[in-house]
Amino acid sequence: MVAEDYDFSAHFMLQNPILWIAFGSLPSESTDASKRRQKIRQLGILRLFSTDENVPAGSTTWLAGTPRLFNPQQCDPLIICDWLQHCCHFHGNRCSTPAAWLLNSGIHYNFIDVELECVVTPLKDVQFVALSYVWGTVETLQALESNIDDLKRPGSLSISSSQIVPQTIRDAMRLCTLTRQRYLWVDRICIVQDDYKIKQQHLRAMAEIYAKAEFTIVAADGIDANHGLSGISRGVEERQKHLIPFPSKPLIRGTTWTIGDSFLSETVWSNRAWTFQEHVFSRRIIYINKFVNWVCNSARWTEALSFPLEGWQSKPTERDDNISPSAKLFVIDWPSLTYYAEMVEKYNVRQLTYDSDALNAFEGLLTQMCRGFPAGFFGGIPEFYFTICLLWQPKTGLRPRFNRPGTSFLPTWSWLGWSGDLDLQMWTHNTDAELPPTPYEVAISPIVEWYKASDRRRDSRIDDTCFIVRKHFLDTAAPPPNGWQKHGGEIDSGYKPYYTYHAHDHIGSTRKFRYPVPPFQRNRDIHTVDSSARYLYSSVQKAFFIFGAPDEDVSQQPDRNTDNSYNTFELPLYTTSSVWAGFIRVTVCENEALPIAQACEVVRIARGSFPLNGGKYSDVGLREAKPTTSSSCRVSSNYPFKGRALGVIWERIWEQAAPEEVDIKLG
Repeated sequence: MVAEDYDFSAHFMLQNPILWIAFGSLPSESTDASKRRQKIRQLGILRLFSTDENVPAGSTTWLAGTPRLFNPQQCDPLIICDWLQHCCHFHGNRCSTPAAWLLNSGIHYNFIDVELECVVTPLKDVQFVALSYVWGTVETLQALESNIDDLKRPGSLSISSSQIVPQTIRDAMRLCTLTRQRYLWVDRICIVQDDYKIKQQHLRAMAEIYAKAEFTIVAADGIDANHGLSGISRGVEERQKHLIPFPSKPLIRGTTWTIGDSFLSETVWSNRAWTFQEHVFSRRIIYINKFVNWVCNSARWTEALSFPLEGWQSKPTERDDNISPSAKLFVIDWPSLTYYAEMVEKYNVRQLTYDSDALNAFEGLLTQMCRGFPAGFFGGIPEFYFTICLLWQPKTGLRPRFNRPGTSFLPTWSWLGWSGDLDLQMWTHNTDAELPPTPYEVAISPIVEWYKASDRRRDSRIDDTCFIVRKHFLDTAAPPPNGWQKHGGEIDSGYKPYYTYHAHDHIGSTRKFRYPVPPFQRNRDIHTVDSSARYLYSSVQKAFFIFGAPDEDVSQQPDRNTDNSYNTFELPLYTTSSVWAGFIRVTVCENEALPIAQACEVVRIARGSFPLNGGKYSDVGLREAKPTTSSSCRVSSNYPFKGRALGVIWERIWEQAAPEEVDIKLG
């Protein structure tokens, strides 16, 4: 190893941070000033903060508050109690339990009574805490029909009992005691695992469990159930690193453990698909990743920061904007396609042990969102926006789920049939109901009718009604329905009339719409998630084109999945007479050759356009700025690349290709 000289410099400040330490190697005799400045920018920087109360608050570079001296041995339970008190009293409806999340299942849940140290079944509602953690591969205690009576004996879960309680669960019990919470819900101990009927009831009511919990303890840095919780039984060494002892007082090292990085960290928990809906349903989260953090629908706090108390007397916030300032996802009860796209994108990059669980691990969210999306969901796609939502694309290579053992029900035409990073610009940039429009707004028009079925019969038509509702209010002088108010045009509505909703607060009275969206639905009007049918039928136009070679500046986009075996390419399409017709994005396995110069049979499923610079609409491609009318196409089901490709064809070329009508079945 070659020894290298390092330079250190300390910079004392009058404000926080009070000490900067720069370290690294600098050229000793460089005459090139630009190279020396570049090297300086590459130095490591260590920032040390003071916890003195007399340090000016305005000097801090933190998210909010001032650095707080914390105990490396154990988190401070009083801080958690303060956070909960603040949220309960001053965050209003945003952090309460929305009625739309509750199934009113009538189930009497089991809980761990941390005082009696056993499982109990209260006959009335009790205040409780939920635990979200990673099971891992270790053997864990499970409630079974054979042992549930034993688990209900006082002391059965104590340290002196014969039951081996995993450390993460035992730490969660300890944290409940410290924060004066008596009841804890843990899936494997509170659900009788081998009673199929009970287990299915509880799984369907998962939303209710996490939504009703006072807060959810998230064991974010755990790799299995025996990992424990930092600040309770472990993590002392990692926490100690951030307290730097000085002769006069300790200083706090400011690094990536701060809440912004901690909450978004690449932990096992944050990459598991099953924990996604637990995060979404939980209205308050104690997020433990080396340090204890608070995340709710209104705020994000960390144990190493003190917050001013002036805001505690502020007016409770109204649930007037469904975008959380803490960047936490939560269930909505009105049909926002933009918000749904964000959920799907974040869920689909998470990992499943069994691909067959792709729908199961997301179905709880779909069930709740059926209250806001008319006609429910089919194959993970809202029927209200069905045509638009067929226009999903791969952002990187997608690994198919549908050809795995036990996953034959997952359709190739839905995003649920594929694992990986999705491109949902067609969802987020379409002319949806919400205003203001996006800068790159796409107008989608349906051209076919879709029918769903579980076998070869056509059972029912897909209820793709967003276009009907839009046309009814935009093309006629129909009066607004109850609860809606029509307004004159403003700049963000293109100087066209817009609508606001005032009947209930779940949408928010300040949100603007092009047309009245269906409001929150009553229980008896809700369409459930259709998970039994798989096939799509339609009569469409088909035509033949030729795959071209990718442009020189378009390189393959490597897959982010762990197997790294699928890639995405955007290939041009040509007519049989070598005229450029459009492009198509395909996903191929790494051992497959690109189908360059091969014939491609495509079917047309939609039309679209978007505005050019200056705000004028032009009939152009769905995604690429080519000044032409275009049609969206998918490779038809009898081609080897079935279901893997979505593209755009210049409509004038499409008509010249002499398309023919065919009946298709997508599975």
